[in-house]
Amino acid sequence: MSDSKIIQQQVNDNSLRIKTPGVLDNSNAHEMIEILIDAHKRGFVNIVIDMSDLGFISSAGVGSILGTVELFREVGGDIILCNLTPSVVHVFEVLDLTDYLTVRSELKETIR
Repeated sequence: MSDSKIIQQQVNDNSLRIKTPGVLDNSNAHEMIEILIDAHKRGFVNIVIDMSDLGFISSAGVGSILGTVELFREVGGDIILCNLTPSVVHVFEVLDLTDYLTVRSELKETIR
């Protein structure tokens, strides 16, 4: 994906799909936080983050997800990560977050 923009797409009344660019780091983690908080305020309870193009995630990128996941869980929803690349899976494994975060192998497993 050549575009460095985070893309949003409404799936249904309570679900939003977010497509990450190739990098989620200090340069755009604040944008991810703003998108997630805004989605929560707009009443979305389930967020699907498609990471198929994500080649690198920094601690700021991880923090943008960790810092907002409880907002959605408190209202019976979740942030669901899907299509993780091997390098991104490795980061979440090293940080021991694979059991804490909801991870699905494919986007179709997340849409209800």
